[in-house]
Amino acid sequence: MQRRTQKAVAAAAVVLLVVNVFLLLPEDPSEYFDATEYSSRRLGAKAANTPRERVINELFKQGIRPGDPNYRRLLKARLERLKKREAKALSKRQTKRTLRNTKNIWYRRGDPVQQAQLEEKHAQLRELNLNNHAQKLRGLNDVNNSGLDLTNKGYLSICDRPTMVGTPSDLALLQNFEESSTRCPGMNSNKMLLLRGEGPRLYGRTGNQLIEFLHALQYARDNDVQLGIISNSWAFQVLLNMWMSVKDDDWEVQFEKAFCVKILHSQDEVQGYELLFPELTDDVESTKQLFMYESERHLVDYIGHQVQYIQTLFRNYNTGEGTTESGEPVRDMCSGIKALFGNDKKNVIYSVLHQRSLEEAGRTLLGRVSRFSGCDPEAALHVAPDYVKSILEPLGLLDYPIVLITDGQDFPVLQRLLNDPDIAPKLRLVPEEATWIGGDITLAVMANAFIGNPASTFSGFIAKSRLAMGFGQSYLFQAKKNGEW
Repeated sequence: MQRRTQKAVAAAAVVLLVVNVFLLLPEDPSEYFDATEYSSRRLGAKAANTPRERVINELFKQGIRPGDPNYRRLLKARLERLKKREAKALSKRQTKRTLRNTKNIWYRRGDPVQQAQLEEKHAQLRELNLNNHAQKLRGLNDVNNSGLDLTNKGYLSICDRPTMVGTPSDLALLQNFEESSTRCPGMNSNKMLLLRGEGPRLYGRTGNQLIEFLHALQYARDNDVQLGIISNSWAFQVLLNMWMSVKDDDWEVQFEKAFCVKILHSQDEVQGYELLFPELTDDVESTKQLFMYESERHLVDYIGHQVQYIQTLFRNYNTGEGTTESGEPVRDMCSGIKALFGNDKKNVIYSVLHQRSLEEAGRTLLGRVSRFSGCDPEAALHVAPDYVKSILEPLGLLDYPIVLITDGQDFPVLQRLLNDPDIAPKLRLVPEEATWIGGDITLAVMANAFIGNPASTFSGFIAKSRLAMGFGQSYLFQAKKNGEW
């Protein structure tokens, strides 16, 4: 019995010795040390042809050799830091290509060079982090699968669906603004651009008014003047129904800080300011001027500011809590997504079609856009099945729900889609009790692909918002080439 015990102790000692030997070995010595590399480097014959070799050369210059106890640790740390820097640089290059290729969305007019066709160039948007084929395989959760901490306040989810805001693909994070452009405009000026009362009529509907508000913010920044908003202004009428609802007493302070504006409650509070464009007392004319405003800033800089404004809105989207400035209850911006997909809303794959006839002026407006962009002059009005399938089939999205949001003025469009054997089984309409402008906007912004009308400012705002969220796959400026879309 004693001999058996001695044998067991001896065997355990051998196992322990072997384990200790393995623990003392370097993790992967071949990764950090090559004897021939060391010899040639000592002789000064080793050129730095790769990033790894450049790092090793830097260590050699500092007197750190493979035999140094800190060599492996420093080499590993610097290689990892270099890898992260290269990933960031790649993301920045991809984003710059995206910005160059989406000018039509941001400018309504311009020369043909600046207003390049988007049909071919939208394919390049797949270089953003949302490739639909990869999404399909990964359950459409790129952000969650990337290991990013979505509890970080920098990241943004809307209706439980992740965006790319706060990730390396975030467009706004890649803008190199000067210090003067990040402070609130007009801090040292008594000049004010004032957004007045709602008035009986404005220039256009919701899409126009959203763009007019964004342009007002941009004008104030471009000209370093204050932007004032009267409390009963048209701007609050359109904004607070969807974003920034009134929930507590310091709502005005939060809004002023978020957008660098000043809220006024009467004309008496305007005294002491030099109002810009005092002759524009008519709301239709003043909002028209804002709508037509074109910033002279560099396009990348302009887009960066607009993206930040849109992101600020969506960081404060309404969930059904709070009221408008006038005390009316607000609705839930997630109503459409919830009504259609319920508990599956987080990971569901779907696309959105926005069809608007634009009344009798639709053909004229789209024809005008077609002349400077090269898009088809009628396709976005008719939304024919072959047009829809030419976009969704290559993306693998014909197998998933296709949601139609429409002004309901062109019933034959719905009828054609229902008659198509590929589209009809997947076609969805938002239930009447859940459909409204805010819900439709969110539904389209958070879709995996969006097909819109380039002549519609509503479609335009959705496309801009999708880019602000870091999403590609927005199709507005389509054209037919050699009989194919």
